[in-house]
Amino acid sequence: MSSQLHPQSWGPSDDLPNRLGGTPTLSMPDDWTLSTPWRRAQEEADKGGPINHAERMVFLSGSDSPHRVTFALDGADLLAKCDCRAHQFNDWCSHVASLWWQWVTCEIVVHHLDTGREYPAPPCWLSLNDCTDLPTDDLTPAELDAYLTCDLGDVGVREFARYTGRAPGTVGNLLERAREKTVGEQR
Repeated sequence: MSSQLHPQSWGPSDDLPNRLGGTPTLSMPDDWTLSTPWRRAQEEADKGGPINHAERMVFLSGSDSPHRVTFALDGADLLAKCDCRAHQFNDWCSHVASLWWQWVTCEIVVHHLDTGREYPAPPCWLSLNDCTDLPTDDLTPAELDAYLTCDLGDVGVREFARYTGRAPGTVGNLLERAREKTVGEQR
């Protein structure tokens, strides 16, 4: 019996921000590049697709059923959570590995939940295995965008201004306000 994916039967999850304990950040296990999930991610096709900005349906060609995966940027972290048992017990599975593989090969776009920016590849400021715990909750989306890209990503103010279509002074002001807010929170 063949399983068919019907994207219209999957609705957005309204409880993403309210999940107990929150959604975990992606942490690569030791020897992840030698793991079975990583091998499957590269060998099997994903017949799934996006549900909303934070979630995707992953339906690997060697699987019998699709899995719902949260895969989105939040603050300075990549959130990743799958509903499968492998992820529940190991925090790593073929479904998450497949999304990571598709992202690094520019096959999918990952959304930033706070800034609204879409990333066709992992941004320069993303650091895996390190939950940053930066105090970014009080930043506006524009301040967060400037802070992540310029301070964490080590991109120049003028370069980021050209990329976003803003004036360098505007980006400088956003960055200055972001720095003041994050330094004040860290004390």
